[in-house]
Formats: sequence, C-alpha cells, structure tokens
Amino acid sequence: MASSSKRSWSLSSLPREITQEIFYRTPVESLVRSKPTCKEWYALLTDKTFIYEHLRRSHQEERFLRIFGDMVQTMDPVTRTRSVSPIPSEFRPPYEIDTMVHCDGLMLCKCADSMKQRFIALWNPVTRKTRLVEPAEILTSSDYYGIGYNSKKKTRDDGYKIVRFTCGLFEFEGYEIYEFETGSWKSIGGKVDVDVKVTCKCVSVLGNMYWVAYRVEEGEDDDDEEDVEVFIRGFDFSEETFKDICFCPTSYVNSHLASFNGDSLSLLQQDQASRQIEVWVSSKLGDGDGDVSFSKYFSLSGPDLPALRVNLNAARPVYCFVKPKSVIVWCVGVELGEGDKVCSCCTLYEIDEDGLKSKRETERDNVRDYSRAFVCGYVYIPSLVPLP
Repeated sequence: MASSSKRSWSLSSLPREITQEIFYRTPVESLVRSKPTCKEWYALLTDKTFIYEHLRRSHQEERFLRIFGDMVQTMDPVTRTRSVSPIPSEFRPPYEIDTMVHCDGLMLCKCADSMKQRFIALWNPVTRKTRLVEPAEILTSSDYYGIGYNSKKKTRDDGYKIVRFTCGLFEFEGYEIYEFETGSWKSIGGKVDVDVKVTCKCVSVLGNMYWVAYRVEEGEDDDDEEDVEVFIRGFDFSEETFKDICFCPTSYVNSHLASFNGDSLSLLQQDQASRQIEVWVSSKLGDGDGDVSFSKYFSLSGPDLPALRVNLNAARPVYCFVKPKSVIVWCVGVELGEGDKVCSCCTLYEIDEDGLKSKRETERDNVRDYSRAFVCGYVYIPSLVPLP
C-alpha cells in the first residue's frame, strides 16, 4: 500500500493577500507566536500598515488585564480564558504599578515604591516591550496622565504623546506634553481650571483622552446646597488643548467611563441604594468633538442586581460590550474571613437589558490589608503596535 501523499500546499505558500486576510482574523497572541515561522510572515507581521489595520478590526476584541504580585493576568471576557505571565522586571518590587492608561494596546504605567520614588513607562503586554520615560521634573501623587496621538500626522506612530497635569491639590499654570518623536517634554502655557477635578479612571478614544470631571459650585447663601456640575473633559493631542465635551447624565460618584464601538464613550452607572443600573453611550467622537451627547443604551432594576462597587473606597469596576445591549463587568469585593483575615474576591458578571445573565468568581486571594484588595483591573485591546 502506497504511503499517504504529502500535503501539496501550506499556509506559507498562499498568496500574500490571502495570508494577510487570514491574519487579520487571527488573535494577536497567536500572531506573536507566528513571527519566527518564515521571513515572509515576519515581514508582514512587523509591517506597520498591517499592524494598524489589524488593530482597527480588533476594536471589539477587548481583554481584561490585572496585576497581582509579580504576575500579569489577562482574560478574554467572552471565552473566560486566562493567561498568566511574569510582570516586566521594571515593575517588580520595590516598585509596583500605581495606575495605567491604555491606548492602541500600549499601557502607560505610573509606578512608585514605598519611599514614594516614582517613574512612568510605556509597556506593550503582548510583545512584553517596555520604555521608560524620563520625567521633566519630580513626579507627585497628584499627577494625572493621558496618552494619545496627533491625528494630523502622516503616520500614527510618529504622533504619540503624553499629557501630564496636576489636579486637586495645587494651583498651577499650564501642563506638560511629552513627544515620543523627539523624546522630550515641553510646557504649555495658559491657565487650567483649578476648580475642576477629574476622576482617576479615564479612556483614550481615537487618539484623544477623556475623563469624568466635576465642578462644585457653592450656593450664594451658607444654607444653600452645593451644586455639582458633572461633565466629560477631553484632551485633544492634535490641538494640545483641554476641552469640555458634554455633560454627564447623572452623578459622577458611580459613573464608570469606557469606550464604545471604538469611536464613542460609554458610562455605566449604578444607584448605590436601589442598585439600579443604567448604561449610556455617546454620539461619535471626532471632528473637534462638537455636539457630543449621551443617550440611554439600556437600564435595569431588580433585587438580584449585584453591587458593582461595594463602597467609595473600593476599586471601580471595569467592563466591555460583548453584544448589543449587553456588558460584561469585572469587579472586586472584600470579605472578612476567619481570624479577621481579608479576602479579595473578583467576580465576572454578564448583564443585559433583561437582567443578570451569569455570575462567576474568578479570583479569591488572601491579602495583607485592604489596600491590596482595592485593585481590580483595566480594559485593553491586544496589539502588535511597537513602542514609539
């Protein structure tokens, strides 16, 4: 009997156009493993035109990312599959990541040690590459950061920038911009509203940054209640200016900001007492962000709804949209166990317009104190985008 015939074709022998289309539909994690296969594949997977087109098509392939100890955990919210890898050496003790901001699969990390020594770095969790950013001056705990790009540049990787400003403690003039193209900081003059406060959670959409912000206006008389104005404040990296984008639907206290469909904003809000949940989405951003407004996407109420944020000191939940009128939310809670031990519990909820669809506990860790329990995670889109 004749031996079985050898395969007469292979993926590497396909025309480049077909291979490229297959790769556009392939998860980034698999593409990384495919790079060493042959010179042709390596050339395609490192081509910036391919990388950014793959990113554009992947705007709904979001992942949850969480740092615990010296490990990085990523989770696909749809399949629930997880992967764990060591954190880069730059972020290991005595340093640890304080906050992160995502843009194009790149994470801007603010780090500190117990002696309050701080630095910032850019990190791609997929390629595991890092780049330290030299600060223009001493970093403080009241610094806020954003990352985006100049959309008017010919290529996106030429226009990545960081904005740094201070909020909440000091009056100051201006803010600072770091340009990766030149590797230097520059100060931007002009007064920044000192009465505006921003929350720590933020999102980058279409190359610009957005925060939930608020302004407290005191009443004319001592007996008058304070009036809180809640809105979205943006930073345009092309114009290098802050802009007030639109008003938020309700209170900022339990408003959780994220992106929607790659070109809009979303707000997940929950009333602390009734546990009613509302999800809002904005009109499309871009074109100067003119005439942006929120509309209610869906809402629900009922006794079985979970508390997505157990108290104001706990971590804010992270969430993403998996299908129309449906979100998956990842949040963290704290329980007291035997002997006053503190236990951190991470839970994944799927919620749609009809109610709570599923609940799954993903982590249960004993922690030394409450502060370690109040870190949940971040939403990011895996990409092959190289560090600028």
